[in-house]
Amino acid sequence: MGRPNPQNFNNNVVGDSLAGFAEGFAKLLFFAGAAASVFGIGVLVFQIFASGGADAQAVAQAVQLQEVLRQAALWGILATALGASYLFWGEEVAGPIMLIIGLALALASAYMPAAIGGDGTELQKNAIQYLSVSGYPAILVGVILIVVDIVQRARIRVLEGAKAEQMKYGKGMKEERDVRDVFMGKCWQLPYCRKFVRERCPIYHAKRTCWKERVGCMCEESVIKNAMEGKTISKDMIAASKFIPQNNKLSAAAKAERCRQCVIYNEHQKHKYKLFLPIIFVAVCAVFFGLHSVLADAIQGALAAVDNVYKGVTFAGNQQLDPSVQATSVSGGAIPYNEIILVVLGLVTMAYAIKVLEFLIWKLKI
Repeated sequence: MGRPNPQNFNNNVVGDSLAGFAEGFAKLLFFAGAAASVFGIGVLVFQIFASGGADAQAVAQAVQLQEVLRQAALWGILATALGASYLFWGEEVAGPIMLIIGLALALASAYMPAAIGGDGTELQKNAIQYLSVSGYPAILVGVILIVVDIVQRARIRVLEGAKAEQMKYGKGMKEERDVRDVFMGKCWQLPYCRKFVRERCPIYHAKRTCWKERVGCMCEESVIKNAMEGKTISKDMIAASKFIPQNNKLSAAAKAERCRQCVIYNEHQKHKYKLFLPIIFVAVCAVFFGLHSVLADAIQGALAAVDNVYKGVTFAGNQQLDPSVQATSVSGGAIPYNEIILVVLGLVTMAYAIKVLEFLIWKLKI
């Protein structure tokens, strides 16, 4: 029995200590940021809705306090987002939830004026603007998490596919070194086709594929038996096809399920994933840029319609904040809301398009 290596022990201790420190720091960021953001956002919202009857002196004091509230809301949201991104790393919903929170705050300058019935006082204008700006860190972190999730998901699937340990047929098989991994190749051109079986495999000599014939060297006993016995198979494609075994004891569905549980077919699915992944990326980008103006106008029209309905319900009339003094707005501004929403929708569409591809390739195994 070998003696433990002190160096490895020290490395493990240091690694555990660093991981514990990082988790503790992330929790500190998360809870301290949450407290600061709740304070800042809460008081800003209070100033928006409950400052109408305040006297001039109270309003002046509140305006002086707003810089502290702005810092608390902005940095509190940023700290909360960073802490949550570490604590909930790998959770699929982390990015979308941050986007929702960020957009709810960033869009405040679009719906808050209607809620208070007009432009409001200087105190209310500042509070609305600060509330809107505080949502940007959550949007940024949410977008980053979604992009990272897309990249990691695609990378893992491209390199590993479905893990071979989960396969019923070919579990624990190692790649054969004499086979070149041909992209979208047939079963005998993939890494898990064994040489001693391939030389006596009727599917190989017939130049077909095991998943189309529903029989193969990983699932059909007769193929392995013939290979072990050294049975000679004609190298002529037509003659070899007559030796492909036909299993009449299993239904077509049962044979298809065998393929889904086969390590060779899983390798074929990995190639499909590599083929369709860039196609989806190009397709989403083509739709985004090709229909950009149409989609942006449609989103802007939808936002304006919702804004008008809200104003009608709240009797706010047609009063709006001046878009020229806003960083963002429904109708214009340096960064119109319809552009922000369009970019977010593009990223979300990309993420869910990849999830649909994974469902089709790795769950349904089509």
